[in-house]
Amino acid sequence: MNLYEAIGCRQSVRKYLRREVPEKLRSQILSYFAKASRLNDRIAVEAAILDNTKGQAQVRGPWKVDAPYYLAIYSEPEEGAARNAGYLMEQMILYLTAKGLGSCYLGGSHPAQKKKNGLQLIMLAAFGYPEGRLCRESPLARRLPLNELCIFREEAGEQMKTILRAARLAPSAFNSQPWRFIVYSDRIYVFARKSRLPGRAAQAMREFSIGVMLSHIMLAAEELWMELETATEEQYASKTYKNGDYVATLYLR
Repeated sequence: MNLYEAIGCRQSVRKYLRREVPEKLRSQILSYFAKASRLNDRIAVEAAILDNTKGQAQVRGPWKVDAPYYLAIYSEPEEGAARNAGYLMEQMILYLTAKGLGSCYLGGSHPAQKKKNGLQLIMLAAFGYPEGRLCRESPLARRLPLNELCIFREEAGEQMKTILRAARLAPSAFNSQPWRFIVYSDRIYVFARKSRLPGRAAQAMREFSIGVMLSHIMLAAEELWMELETATEEQYASKTYKNGDYVATLYLR
């Protein structure tokens, strides 16, 4: 199973076996992080694995899941940090799935150490060998249909639809699916719906979710051997929209 294939079957796992993940595999997970694609190479990021096999991780939060391990991602508090972190961390989550490990995002939870080498915690995820099933069939994923997520301005080919289906399956905070798309035959205009919750935390979670979704588009484009170019068009970025914000224009060839 590769990362693109993991998109179709990955699900949140909340119960884990008390089984150790080999040290070699844990090292491979962190090594993968070092070479994973980034949205912004200028933002410093770092990943860490917290060992909780003996209950020593001291993770707290309203949606905490008891797991043998936790994956944490830390970042510089720069503009775009949450979106970049989501883009990175979803690649790691799919890597875990491909290696037979379950995972669950833990938005709102945190370890005792909220900072690492001057970087701030962005997200925490539980992981380990699942007690039950690792995967689910993609039709069982509770997601909005494409006709509610997309406005099709031109006929979309099968490759474009494959990419949109991958975007549709992206997990998001509270399963909010904040992304909306205007679709042409060779490009996608990406918009983010305004958060229904006030405050910086809700905004950061929306941005993290957008990053997760963009990573699915990137992986699907790679699987199809398509060239993906991301652009920010000033004519759209400068406008104010009633229900959302312009994110980017994605050109696919």
